[in-house]
Amino acid sequence: MGDGESRPLVAGRLRDGQWHGVDTVAAVLLALAFGASGTRSGGWGAGAVAAVVWLPVAVRRRRPVGVLYTVLAGAVLALAFTGWEESWIPVGVALYTVAAQEPRRRSATALGCSLGAVAAAMALVPRPVPASGVAGDVVFASVMMTLPWLVGTALREQRSYAELAARQALTDERLRIARELHDVVAHHLTVIAVRAEVARAVAAADPQEAERTLALVGTAGRTALTEMRRMLGVLRSPGDGAELGSAPGLADLPALADGAGPRVELSVDPGPPLPPGVELAVYRIVQEALTNVVRHAGSADCRVNLSRTDPEAVEIEVVNDAPSRTPSRRPGGGHGLVGMRERAAMCGGTLAAGPLATGGFRVHARLPGGPEAAR
Repeated sequence: MGDGESRPLVAGRLRDGQWHGVDTVAAVLLALAFGASGTRSGGWGAGAVAAVVWLPVAVRRRRPVGVLYTVLAGAVLALAFTGWEESWIPVGVALYTVAAQEPRRRSATALGCSLGAVAAAMALVPRPVPASGVAGDVVFASVMMTLPWLVGTALREQRSYAELAARQALTDERLRIARELHDVVAHHLTVIAVRAEVARAVAAADPQEAERTLALVGTAGRTALTEMRRMLGVLRSPGDGAELGSAPGLADLPALADGAGPRVELSVDPGPPLPPGVELAVYRIVQEALTNVVRHAGSADCRVNLSRTDPEAVEIEVVNDAPSRTPSRRPGGGHGLVGMRERAAMCGGTLAAGPLATGGFRVHARLPGGPEAAR
């Protein structure tokens, strides 16, 4: 662990067995302390009862409800036969554990039973009337038992919220990786399918063109396998919230343009570095736009321009010429523009797309490039 990382508290590093050891030591020490106190005030009988009532606390994490009712019965008997007025203290400790570990309804039932039993014992057992009166003594004991229950309840709710947030984060990460897999597979399989058809069509008339096209097919397949292995490696890696590592960015655009299939003219204006999330969005938008060119416009020439007229934003323009053949709809199409718009919206940007008067198609996106875009 590096010096810059925050180390967890000692309590956060204890295991279940170590916690049970802590509870055992604490129960023994409290039994000795309250036993000695009870002996001084009420004799050996009161001291023995006070000690016995504390001992079940040693296993409070393993059997919270059973420990509570055992301690409650012992506290009521101690109050009835020895007049031990602090009998509510171990009950409060057990109530805290029940509230922290058990469901809300069971926890509330345990609180009600505990308050009723201790209050009835205090009110009905003959003993000297305290200065605050019996009612005041009952109210004080009830408050002192309710407070630990409230603390335990708050701890349980906080833990439930943290677990829910962790599950939501895991779901979001899986959705993000699913989107990445979709983009990779859709782009490269489209390139492979279209270029394979072209290679078959020109194999007899132009063997060199067929050879070049098959080389593109091989490159697209190897690239797809590499990206899929990278993302699957993230899914197999331990730990939550793992990033996708070397996610593609602006530096990978030339390779994307070379392997796209159509002739791509790429222009990238230099500018300040973009946040990694924005670079990934730029790459995926260009990738999906080129996929649509391959799917719907065949081998039409295409121009990709990334401009930085505003230092705090990046503009993406992908324009293709008129189709070199009649466009054909392929299975699985129809979601490219939706995916690109979602990509842009995730970064706080906008995207517009539509046909040109000359018969081609234009995709234009504007993404914020400042630090606030890094999410």
